[in-house]
Amino acid sequence: MRNLYFGSIAWQLTAVLLCSPAPVRAVAQGQPGRIALTIMDASNTRETGARVTVTDACGNFHVAEDAILVETRTRDLESAVGRLTLEKAQAGLTRRVKNIYRDTDFWYSTGSSSVELDPGVYRVTVIKGPEYRPETRDVVVEAGELSIVSISLHRWINMAAQGWDSADAHLHIARPTPQLNPSFIRWMQAEDLNIANCLEWGHSKYFHNAAQYAHGEEGRYEEGHFVIAAGQENPRTHFLGHTIILGADSPIDFRQQYLIYGLFWEEAERQGAVSGYAHKGTGAAGVGLSVDLPQKLIRFLEVLQLGTADYRAWYDILNTGFRMTPIAGTDYPFGISHVPGRERFYTRIAGPFSFEAWLEGVRAGRVFVTNGPMLEFQVDGQDPGGDIHLEQPGPIHIQAVVRFNPDLDDVRVLEAVENGKVIRSFSREPGIAEIRCDFSHEITEACWIAVRSSGKKIAETLPPPLWPFQKATQIVRAPSDAHSGAVYVSLKGQPTRDQHPRAKALAAQWLNRLTKLESQLTTDELDKLAKWPSFVDGVEIDVFLRDRRALLEAIQSAKQYFAAQAE
Repeated sequence: MRNLYFGSIAWQLTAVLLCSPAPVRAVAQGQPGRIALTIMDASNTRETGARVTVTDACGNFHVAEDAILVETRTRDLESAVGRLTLEKAQAGLTRRVKNIYRDTDFWYSTGSSSVELDPGVYRVTVIKGPEYRPETRDVVVEAGELSIVSISLHRWINMAAQGWDSADAHLHIARPTPQLNPSFIRWMQAEDLNIANCLEWGHSKYFHNAAQYAHGEEGRYEEGHFVIAAGQENPRTHFLGHTIILGADSPIDFRQQYLIYGLFWEEAERQGAVSGYAHKGTGAAGVGLSVDLPQKLIRFLEVLQLGTADYRAWYDILNTGFRMTPIAGTDYPFGISHVPGRERFYTRIAGPFSFEAWLEGVRAGRVFVTNGPMLEFQVDGQDPGGDIHLEQPGPIHIQAVVRFNPDLDDVRVLEAVENGKVIRSFSREPGIAEIRCDFSHEITEACWIAVRSSGKKIAETLPPPLWPFQKATQIVRAPSDAHSGAVYVSLKGQPTRDQHPRAKALAAQWLNRLTKLESQLTTDELDKLAKWPSFVDGVEIDVFLRDRRALLEAIQSAKQYFAAQAE
């Protein structure tokens, strides 16, 4: 048995010999060899799962035969829920995954893997979520020999030990049978993702895509500090937006009043779940939010997803006077999301770890969103989601730090934000993988305070669909983003946030959206608003005709709310 590691010289030499055109090429001869890979967590010397890329000198990718089977495409398995054998449930899964941010193929190891390879030099890269440093080894495989490779992964930070647990709010991973749970939780552990929310999704016609075998407590699977839970992206339409419900005891689906989103929020609240909007609140979601915000049952907005962040809708919601928790999710495996938890959010849990405690942390707003950098933030000792009550105008004390792994992120700036406007900006000093701020800020009106960081990814680029107006030859580094939840500040004797002129102006904007929607629903051209069939979220004309009256009543109620606020 051999355990051989060679540096870049051997790697480059092999590339020249094996990948050059004939007659220079000298292909290695002989029977295959094998790499026996062990991945250890350096903090506890135990085997740990991780994401692995094995590349030969010609750039070809190789996958272990014992890699974890994972879902890479959403499947409609409604008719098979509860009836599939494990073997049949695994039939649509794969071991090879494409990472389009890095232009590589990879696979997941449980911590111990075996790869059969032709003789040659191979590069092994191991990555485990954003809290571990990636590791790379060059390994020589000889004919008929076993190369033993042991890689220890070192944390650069441990957020769970500090009381912050990671979650992806938006995964479309089908679980038609609970027999998939032990394998899938190894997958989530390999990404160091504490809470994975698998959303069953639907539209006005049916609700069973990415089907879950159960919801509520029965639909949760837990091992140690890791949980897989069933949730839903339902209701969802092309003109009111897509929504998410987390933590419901049972599926929520008002099939005969599908366009009345408020019914879903009321039932979610009754079941102790939390509700919100997906996809950053832009586009159609802005219309749905205008209908639903006055009920004050929307608890979160997904602001970081599919490679980029967009805080505009969230800032408008906060500046209108509402409280709102920012969350993040990948929408895996749709679009460009090929790594669960690439966009994630961290929640401070009060007391022992549990899904229920996590849900309460989300409801309270004790969160920050990120695709890599880690934030700490307090105002007068209050974490995100906290409240500060001032008797008179005066200073508050703002403390924050963003830390990051320089192997993965190049964070350039940390900004403190009041009511959506930057009040202080702090740049990174060369050679230091963090940015700190510690300052006093004068409060003269009711407000919300948060911090955000921005920069670029080191080894990840945006795929072409995200930059259509740039030349195909250009390489655009992916953004590195993080944003804290808000701390809310009230001032005795002064107008509340919802009474500020800024809120009144925004109320008029929400009102305009409602008026436009009302006009569309009362014309004789309703069929133009209906879009069935369409890709995933169209609405049949019959559904519009059935639900129009109740939807107009909901619009009228929301208009009264915003009209009163805008006065």
